[in-house]
Amino acid sequence: MYCLGILDSGNYAFHLCGIFEKRGLVFEVVSVPCKIAKGGCGYCLKFPEEYIESVIKEGKKNETPLREIYKAIPISSKVKYIKMLNL
Repeated sequence: MYCLGILDSGNYAFHLCGIFEKRGLVFEVVSVPCKIAKGGCGYCLKFPEEYIESVIKEGKKNETPLREIYKAIPISSKVKYIKMLNL
């Protein structure tokens, strides 16, 4: 399973992604899915579910805090997004 971390800007998502890349972890910056987007387009951080705590911690530490985290659950050919945290 993977999660999506919603941040205040795409630049924050790229910055946080770069921090993890330096550690050898490959996360992705992707467009926020229409189902969960609020107020237009944006980018979010896509990462494995087991890294939730690390992502939250690094976001706070580097002043790129996450607003929300969603868990992606594949259902047949679609994906359902469940809000896990509202930060």
